[in-house]
Amino acid sequence: METITLKIDGITCMGCVRTLNGVLGALPGVESVDVSKDAGAATICFDPAKSDAAAFKAAIEDAGYDLA
Repeated sequence: METITLKIDGITCMGCVRTLNGVLGALPGVESVDVSKDAGAATICFDPAKSDAAAFKAAIEDAGYDLA
């Protein structure tokens, strides 16, 4: 397993946190997701054989957010 932390612009409320947790948690190989409104970031623990940073970036952008 690997862990990556991505800074995300636009996390303004707990609804944003829930949305991002759901979107990122649904990706293949993701074991855990911790989205922090205060830090404006998501920490993702994942299997690199099944997912990668490009998939996380696409999912975040598809949900209406941008990487910082």
